[in-house]
Amino acid sequence: MHRRYGLLVVLTVVVVVATAYAGWTQFQPFPQLPFTVRFADAQHARIEPIPGLTPATLHAGDRLDLAAQSRATRFAPATLNAGDRLDLAAQSHATRIALVTSEVTNLPSTASYPLLIQRGTAQVSVSVRAVNGNTGALASLVDWLELLSVILFAGIALLALWRGHDRAAWGLAFWMMAQNPLAFASAGLTPGGNGLALLGLLGYWGFSLLAPIGFYVMAESIAGGTLGPRQRALWRSLFALVLGAATITSLGGPIAVVAAGWAGLMRPLLALLPAASYLVPIALLFASHRHADARQRLRLRWLLWGSVVFMAGLVFNDVPLPLSFWVTLLLTIGLTTLGALAMLYAVLRHRVVDVTVVLNRGLVYAATTSLVLGLFALLESLIERSALGHGASLALEFAVPLGLGAALSTVHRRIDALVERFLFRRQYRMETALRRFAQECAFITQPGNLFDLTVEQIARHAGAPRVALYERTPEAYIRIRQHGEPALPEQVPMDDLAFVGLRARNAELDLDDTRSQLGRDGYAFPLMVRGSLLGALVVGQRPGEHYAADERELLFHVAHEVGAALFALRARESQALVRALAQGNLKPEDARAQAIQLETTWLMA
Repeated sequence: MHRRYGLLVVLTVVVVVATAYAGWTQFQPFPQLPFTVRFADAQHARIEPIPGLTPATLHAGDRLDLAAQSRATRFAPATLNAGDRLDLAAQSHATRIALVTSEVTNLPSTASYPLLIQRGTAQVSVSVRAVNGNTGALASLVDWLELLSVILFAGIALLALWRGHDRAAWGLAFWMMAQNPLAFASAGLTPGGNGLALLGLLGYWGFSLLAPIGFYVMAESIAGGTLGPRQRALWRSLFALVLGAATITSLGGPIAVVAAGWAGLMRPLLALLPAASYLVPIALLFASHRHADARQRLRLRWLLWGSVVFMAGLVFNDVPLPLSFWVTLLLTIGLTTLGALAMLYAVLRHRVVDVTVVLNRGLVYAATTSLVLGLFALLESLIERSALGHGASLALEFAVPLGLGAALSTVHRRIDALVERFLFRRQYRMETALRRFAQECAFITQPGNLFDLTVEQIARHAGAPRVALYERTPEAYIRIRQHGEPALPEQVPMDDLAFVGLRARNAELDLDDTRSQLGRDGYAFPLMVRGSLLGALVVGQRPGEHYAADERELLFHVAHEVGAALFALRARESQALVRALAQGNLKPEDARAQAIQLETTWLMA
């Protein structure tokens, strides 16, 4: 097995195992401190109660001196709310451990932590136990949302791993797998002591800090040619500076609290640094958006919006805001998931990175039909059980399904219209325009106009960066028109492998599969009439995107119709030449010269 596929298999196993473990731990008891803390300054933190968990012995506004807490308490995962204050220097080491890890990872379920609380001018000693935090309907909803988020991130990572073909796709895969499945799996380490809780916290932050590297690789690859060597070095240096500062605060802050009770690196303003590490690649994408053409701007727009929404979710997660614990958690999960969905849409719909996955309209429409049918069956069952009962008349039993069917058919049409509008709008417009041109090209009266309109229409509606037309002559195939760069050869031998394949199969030809003077980028479509190859239509590959099967079928149809129109025009010219010669309006030597000029070899074959 090729080493590349061996690496892909290993990474796939890692992602799948991490996703499964993160999903399993999501529904296990999550022991944590019964409150959250907000670090007020380098020495103190405020206790912020969690509704339903915080005991009456703790009050909003109590202060903790972190340095006085035990090491294990400093490790404990602290959640963030508003109010009580702790003198950090007064806590034991065990308490300090608990305070810095409580939001992210599990604590030992039987652990008890002594707290020295500064309440007004008095200092109060309170002992708290770790409690199971994931109880109740709201907590269950959060668990399911987080599980769906982990599966989504893992799915995008595997999609980019296996179907990606450029650095942008691999950067996307690294970002997605590090940001969610691996980070969540690290945070879900089974509690076996405070040391393991700290290890889970550092693993969570470690993968969270590696994730922006993948995002930056993707952004720099997409920016591509807009960056010179000096600009590239400047962007990389700026990113390394911000990410280095985020690493110091994210990994060094908890260690400093545990070791010395000093929380200078965990103040609210510094909590912005991990999210700020995404600002540099987002700014890079914005800069490339300004220099991109209209088509590329549309692609980058979704990526930019998705990035901003995703970063907003990180801000809600990392920065203490005057919101309740559950609102903050739901906003964090919702925004990061919404950002990931925007990325997925940008990849599948606009091909921002080179991923060979195509949304098939037939499958999507079949899925919407199944959805409507399932909804019909569900509503009919509910109405039958709750409203009709067993004594309903036969007419009523017939009328209810008919009414439901009529109502849901309208819903089905609206769903199909929305799908067509948002997912397949470009394909629909392309198909409509090119099929119309294929029908109308037979009415073009001049071969030159036919050539010009063919390359212009295909380049415009198919979005092909290069379109060329070749016509057969006695000695070779001659390039008669080209739109876009780089230029193809002006003359290609008769037995070039691409034209041999077109003559043999009368089907589309992937140039990447053959060694031809036409290069390896794109497809060639035959202009075949009555078994004779008149020429070829050569269409270059769109940047970072592969033509779908229905698109290639449509281009083959257009090439066939253009070939038929060209055959008719050349035949008309030959007929006029023969008529002029027969009527004596043209001398034989002039007729011979015009026949050579027309290059009607395909008529003589």
